[in-house]
Amino acid sequence: MNQRDAPESTRGMKRANNKVRLGSPRVVATLLTTVTLVGTSILGVSWKFVNDIAVSVASNNSVVETQAVNASLLNARRLPAILSTELRIGGLLRSLNETVQLIPDQSCLVVSVEGQRITAVKPNLPIVPASNMKLLTATVALEVLGPDFVYTTKAVGVQDGNRIVGDMWLVGGGDPVLSTIAYPATESYPTLKPTQIESLIDLISAAGITEITGSIVGDESRYDTERFSPTLGLGVRTTEVGPLGALLLNDGVVLASPIKPDQPALAAAQEFSRLLAERGITVLGPASVGTASSDLPVIASINSAPMRDIVAEMLTNSDNNTAELVLKEIGLSKLASGTRLAGTQVVQSTLQEMGFSVDGVVIVDGSGLDRGNRATCSLITALLERDGGFGIIGSGLAVAGKTGTLKDLLGDSVAGDRLHAKTGTLTGAKALSGFVVYTAERAISFALILNGSGVSNQGEYRPIWNGLASALGGLSEHPSVDEITP
Repeated sequence: MNQRDAPESTRGMKRANNKVRLGSPRVVATLLTTVTLVGTSILGVSWKFVNDIAVSVASNNSVVETQAVNASLLNARRLPAILSTELRIGGLLRSLNETVQLIPDQSCLVVSVEGQRITAVKPNLPIVPASNMKLLTATVALEVLGPDFVYTTKAVGVQDGNRIVGDMWLVGGGDPVLSTIAYPATESYPTLKPTQIESLIDLISAAGITEITGSIVGDESRYDTERFSPTLGLGVRTTEVGPLGALLLNDGVVLASPIKPDQPALAAAQEFSRLLAERGITVLGPASVGTASSDLPVIASINSAPMRDIVAEMLTNSDNNTAELVLKEIGLSKLASGTRLAGTQVVQSTLQEMGFSVDGVVIVDGSGLDRGNRATCSLITALLERDGGFGIIGSGLAVAGKTGTLKDLLGDSVAGDRLHAKTGTLTGAKALSGFVVYTAERAISFALILNGSGVSNQGEYRPIWNGLASALGGLSEHPSVDEITP
């Protein structure tokens, strides 16, 4: 049978075989076209992922930022990781959009996940941080003083047998949680690990002392006698902080009096005299204030809990007195000056030395009560990221629905008790910064500082807080790369 006589289908196959040979230009062109189409598809999927993560949210000049994906887009092994991230973090971004729209103009928000800033609304705007300022104080205290630093309160004098000849000096060491046993029960946010002054009396009694022929003299010379930041509003003096001093017992409160004395060292000496008398130790003279000679023998001394616990107390309960006294100790440690101004200088310089940007940051006090303070969400988030959520600061934050200033807040949110944060409140300022834990070893870092008329009213800030907690609480480790990989 010749070629003309072969069936049409057989002739077609032969023509195809003659035209398509391995290595022919047509084969090469076809293969290149196929690879290009597949690559383009992968690029399209990857671009969609990057675009979703890097999408801008047009509200109050807010911008959502992200880092670029640093991987070959044509590497097939990266696709499960890309898809996992898109499903988890891309979903988080979309759920944050509604909350971002509610943020007032003079406010900021930063959210960081797995080392990547995914949301940033005016991150570098210096605004009033309220008690979020305590995060700066805490970070520098741990850096300068160290987590094991303790405060020491001493009783000094000349002992002769069972007597103290002359005065006994109660020397304040700056301990911000020096307390009587009965005091924490009277606090709105009870002190977590108080230094009980009764322990000092136990030691004095154990030394056999039954009489003090002079007075109890309160010595507060470790720090200066500035009782309040001079620009602090009158409405918060004594009610929210101070009067401050290096010998501060029960936050300066005298349990039998509704008014705080102007001299906390005198109030402490009076209370100490009363407690000694209750223990059967006679004090012949009235309490007073003075400075002890450095060569007087130490009769007894007690130490506070370590700084890691002092910091936790300060953050959980937003303890203003603690923040201010820690600030003065920071100043004393680095500049040999137990003053607020020395402390603020050390905080500013130490943050710079640690590599943090302090552009626009203004530090007036340690607690954040002064309206002259300024901080940025970028700085607050950077401090939190350094801790990671599981360090001293993260562990010391209030827990939603359980402890401190969040005991009655956000416990019923999606995040629940996985939300650990530092609150902040002043008229016209409301802050919430911290972590939401989503695996045993991972936590979202976030900083939200609201400024503006009325933002401290529940009707203004609660929808934003609730929306943020709901969005952040929805992130999980699923689906993981292993769950997606075939």
